[in-house]
Formats: sequence, C-alpha cells, structure tokens
Amino acid sequence: MNPAITHRHVIVRLLNGPIYQEDMDLWGRLGAEWDRIKNHFYEMGLEVARDDSAGYAYVRQADETQEEQEDWEDSSVAPLPRVLRRTRLTYHQTIFMVLLREELLRFEQDQEEGDHLYRSAMDLREIMTPYYPELHDEKKVHRQISGMISKFEEWGILKKVRDKDEGLYRIERIIKAKLPPEKLADVRDQIKRRSPEMEEEMEEDDI
Repeated sequence: MNPAITHRHVIVRLLNGPIYQEDMDLWGRLGAEWDRIKNHFYEMGLEVARDDSAGYAYVRQADETQEEQEDWEDSSVAPLPRVLRRTRLTYHQTIFMVLLREELLRFEQDQEEGDHLYRSAMDLREIMTPYYPELHDEKKVHRQISGMISKFEEWGILKKVRDKDEGLYRIERIIKAKLPPEKLADVRDQIKRRSPEMEEEMEEDDI
C-alpha cells in the first residue's frame, strides 16, 4: 500500500463515487483506517456501505425513519439536513438499470470466464432499442440510448474501458447494491405493467 495515500484521499474518492478492490492503495487504506473513515461520514449523517466479498464500498445517506424525522422537536437534537440529493430515474433509465442488473445476474449464475462483465455500445443499444417502439428514427433512438449510457457512466454503474469500435463498457458490481434482488423483482413487476409514467425515486447514492 502506497504510504502517500492517506485516509483523506479515501474520503474524497468516496464522495465522488465507489471504491473497488482493484484500487489497491485506496482499498488498503480504507481497511487500515476503517473506523476513522466511517466516523468521519457518520458525523455528516452518512454511512459507508462496504462489501468485502464483492470488493466495493460507497457512501449512502444514513437511514432515518419518518417517525424520527417528525418527532425531532421532542428531542434535543434536530435531524441533519440531507447531504445526498434524491434523483428520479425516468422510465427508460429504470428499464436500463434492470436490464444491466439482469445481465450481471446471468453472468454470475453461468459463471462465465473472467471477473467482470463487459458489453459493447452496440450490445447496450440492442437490449434497449425494443423499449422505444414509438420512435421510428433509428438515429434518434441511438442518440437517446447513448445519452443514457453517458449518464450511467456518470453514476458509476458503467465504466468505459475501450474507445475503439464505439466503445466497450464494464458493468460495475456496485449495481448489485443499488438494485438488490428483492427490489429488482418489484421493479420488474412495474415494468411488466408497461407504465411509462413510472418513475423510480432513488437517492443519488443508490443509483
């Protein structure tokens, strides 16, 4: 582990996105100074979710029940303001999230070769195109899907690993935490009802 990488580097990185086990210096420092880093975020009303078996860690808003929020006047301490804003996924973004999660699920169940799941830009377009039946302009559909891919890169769900041939993307394991099996089943049911008005509210740390 590089001694020049301190707990401060880990904190800044977590504020910008997940840390993976492949980030050996950051991951090592996270483990070495776990209590210090965890307590730092606790003071902000946040918690560090860490999965050593899957090899990732990320920051999320600490749970606070509705009852606790409403009854705070009876307490000597007011609830902390939210640090992480809530974001609503659009109908197509929700479908894309589910499709990526299912791709990773199949990859793990089939025990395909390699530790990571990769899909080309063409692959990603192909799985999403059937969900745009109202659009007959192929170029417009491709633009919309490309924009969505960029958004998922921004959220840390996809990582572009090659630019050649329109790009190759890695589906990051963090999606397993963002969409656990029980929630995946619920969202699948919503999609089956084909409700374009459906919007899935998720915290920014949950997308």
